[in-house]
Amino acid sequence: MSRLVHIPHQSARFFRWRWTLCFALGLGCVYSVRSQQIDPDLATLIREEKAFAAKAERTDVPTAFLAYLDSAGVIFNGEGAVNGIAQYSNVPKGGKDLLKWYPTIGHVSQDGDMGFTSGPFQFLADRVQEAVGSGYFFSVWKKNTAGRFKVMLDGGVIHSGNATEAFQRDPEPQSNTAYAYISPIPKVNERSPQPWKAEDAFSEAAGKDADQAYKQFLADEVVLLRSDRPFGKTKAEALGTLAQQSIQSYQFIRSGQGISKAGDLAYCFGKAKAVKGDKTVEGFFTRVWQHRPEGWKIVAEQVSLFR
Repeated sequence: MSRLVHIPHQSARFFRWRWTLCFALGLGCVYSVRSQQIDPDLATLIREEKAFAAKAERTDVPTAFLAYLDSAGVIFNGEGAVNGIAQYSNVPKGGKDLLKWYPTIGHVSQDGDMGFTSGPFQFLADRVQEAVGSGYFFSVWKKNTAGRFKVMLDGGVIHSGNATEAFQRDPEPQSNTAYAYISPIPKVNERSPQPWKAEDAFSEAAGKDADQAYKQFLADEVVLLRSDRPFGKTKAEALGTLAQQSIQSYQFIRSGQGISKAGDLAYCFGKAKAVKGDKTVEGFFTRVWQHRPEGWKIVAEQVSLFR
């Protein structure tokens, strides 16, 4: 589910102590300070995501989305991917409902022009009451011509459990470095990056044997989102989640895509169909590919199956 709501959508003493400790430890303190830093573009992306959430809480959901969506940004409305600006322009402002969220993870491309964020969300039908829905959001961001990050795609998955516990399960990070889960990789020089060949190969393999396809194409560090499943952050965790779903095969119908300037990060989205036992379930997907020394690998994926 996207964040489009369709739920049934120091003190001076401390400073002197710290200075003394740094003087005593010398370079060790310098290293400690540097270790708390992250890529400036990732820091900017995280700030924008937090500001986005704050605006939704300060005003209302449609006002926030209209401010942060790119003019070409898409959301999923239950039927498929639609233009977010057009959709939210028709949503009444000033409602009692509230969408609350914060990022727990983020990643940016090598040139810092594109990235993604993810974390838990809660939906409150009335902002003075308890949450009635929750899940994980997933957003793809890209800098516009003015150099500001805008939301190109907003999606996510719904959880059917106790919505009031969503933020307890995944608390907001207290350190900047906690957001940078996907490790930086050496730049891979390729004149004509071809992520869509990898996407097509993965889709073909997933149509025959989903488990084997994911084993072949998942990166070791990956963000995997599925409804009613924990936040997967490693290949082993992701494969465990996929095994629990017992899906034999997938059909992915790509309807949109994008790639970073450096050609190291690419995303695509569209409709998804999955065969589970003797049933076929449908929904939508978003997938992010990273160009790594070993080739193109999936570093993030959200699949929401709801009908």
